[in-house]
Amino acid sequence: MREAWDEGETPEERVARQDAYRRLAEAARRVGLSVESLADMMRQVAHNEVETRRFLSEQVYGVPDAELDTFLRTRMDGEGGAK
Repeated sequence: MREAWDEGETPEERVARQDAYRRLAEAARRVGLSVESLADMMRQVAHNEVETRRFLSEQVYGVPDAELDTFLRTRMDGEGGAK
């Protein structure tokens, strides 16, 4: 499965991501959570993100997913939101 960060990832970004994974796995082990359980939870978070984007895109804003981030940034900027 290809991940979103695969394309265009620099060697520095790859090292940083691998280091973050290592720290996360170590933290999970410290609290008694298996790496497999952690992986299951991370898959669930990724699934929830996909479903949330789909819901926002289709049901709330009516824009294609590819345009959702730009749409939300523009909307937030127009309402005095974060830049």
